[in-house]
Amino acid sequence: MDESFIYERLKALSGGLEREGYRDISKAFEEVVRYNRQALRELETKLNEELRDISERFYLYGAVAAAGDTPIVNDFLFPMDEGSEPESLATVFCPCAKSRLRELFGQPHELEIQTDAGTVTRKARFAPCRRYQRRIGELRDVYYENGVYWRTPYLPYVDRFADVFCEEQGAGPEGEIRFIRMKDLDLPLSLGLVPLWNVEPVKLKCTVFPIPAIDERYFCHTLRLPFPQDGYVVRRERGIRNMYMSARGMEVITEERGQKEFALYRIAVRRDVKVPHYPLTSNMRRMRHIDRQADNAAGRLCTRAEIGRIASVYEASEGLKLVEIREDRQGSAEGEGGRYRFAPPGRERLCLAFRAEERGFLTEDQVSFLAEEVQGAFPQFAVTGEIV
Repeated sequence: MDESFIYERLKALSGGLEREGYRDISKAFEEVVRYNRQALRELETKLNEELRDISERFYLYGAVAAAGDTPIVNDFLFPMDEGSEPESLATVFCPCAKSRLRELFGQPHELEIQTDAGTVTRKARFAPCRRYQRRIGELRDVYYENGVYWRTPYLPYVDRFADVFCEEQGAGPEGEIRFIRMKDLDLPLSLGLVPLWNVEPVKLKCTVFPIPAIDERYFCHTLRLPFPQDGYVVRRERGIRNMYMSARGMEVITEERGQKEFALYRIAVRRDVKVPHYPLTSNMRRMRHIDRQADNAAGRLCTRAEIGRIASVYEASEGLKLVEIREDRQGSAEGEGGRYRFAPPGRERLCLAFRAEERGFLTEDQVSFLAEEVQGAFPQFAVTGEIV
């Protein structure tokens, strides 16, 4: 209620009893308005919590940057691995379509290598950077140990990093390598780039004395988190009984009596930063009301509309439109993870046909990722995708 209106109304009243009665009535109306506003705020907060994805702190983001540019995106993106393979000449990044990666890794190639000492020609082979895949596998195992749901990661840049190995033993060029070009294939190669993701290994120590349990065998270690809004998972070691999040931080139940340092992974939530070189990729879902209802449903609907919902809920579907679901047809893009290879052959096949607004070198990876997500929801079908 407007206070000026009440003041003007009180001035118009002549009798004292009338003014006192009106004042009591106006106070009652003010309390009703205040209560309604508070109830609306509580309802809005409750709806936002129901629509919020509880796993938003554990989504994975990926990008590519030069080795010297990583401090630009600090506290959000970090190098996956800064090491190198033994006997490797260099680590290169090939921004090409997924279908052309087979040409890169299939057979040895003639390379023109420019170094500080000059330009030489060598026959070399390319091998995928397994150390990056190992990092993803280690994080997946830690997710399982902490009871966090593991979603298919959408990190397509990792597959485009390769280590260069010379075919002849000890025939590597002298000096620092500045430039590499393939003489037999027209594929771009870049040096000095590293893959980034939003995962940082950290070590935290309990700053207070551990609290003993009733049986005095296990003790609760409370770890103060430097960024409480981010997600954290603990690398399970011998003696750790349980770990969970609380209002105080990360609680680790272990047999260790004294203060101990624990190894964790910090999964940073998205920050508003400018990512250099290439666009940011993620397996994040857009949590609409229909998506929240689908997550809370007792069973999943086996309909074409449900397939369309899954294919449009992820940020990775940006720039793609599902135009048709074709039965009994094999597409060119298979799922990323291959989690259902154990299923017997002869299943019905589904092919998801997508139309791309603008085709780039990651478009095939987008289709493969979406096909994998639909495959996880419909294991009775062999799901593939294609671009039309």
